Amino acid sequence: MNPQTGVSKKGGLVFVRNGKLKMHPEIYDHLSLISISSICAGSVYFHGLDKIAAEIANLPYSDGLLELEGAEEDYMAFKRLCSPVSRFFLLQAKKVQWSAILSTFRFFMMEGVWDVVSYVAQAISQADTDVLSCTQLLEKMQKEEWYPGFSSSLETFHTSRYPLNKVKLESELPEMA
Repeated sequence: MNPQTGVSKKGGLVFVRNGKLKMHPEIYDHLSLISISSICAGSVYFHGLDKIAAEIANLPYSDGLLELEGAEEDYMAFKRLCSPVSRFFLLQAKKVQWSAILSTFRFFMMEGVWDVVSYVAQAISQADTDVLSCTQLLEKMQKEEWYPGFSSSLETFHTSRYPLNKVKLESELPEMA
């Protein structure tokens, strides 16, 4: 919620922190994955899961498959969050950004994950009010048949991404100019 009167903001999470304190690179990375997830989900929805799966090898060379319309602020927030990670590991910012983008696309292609995205999107569109309780949504999700596969995919993703290190961040990316 924005405390200023007469100013409306779109819904979502806003992280406020003391600018003098530094967060661990994995926290920046995790927040950057969250920031890029709406763009990757929108891209999968727009192009289809099959096309993204087939074209993922070409993504570091071209960002033509990224659906950025209406998500420019999210993309800029994502790039800002990637900067501390690239500085920490002494990597080009573009490498860190593409590592996060590819990881997020691969996450959406894991078993059960796209089912959850569709489920949450449907729940949001069918909500009677502007507010949807995360607690109720999570409780209902746990009763769905795809939930065990989704939980397993979450664990697999987390162990494949973290602990974050320079080798992992640049391992899947070609040499970029």
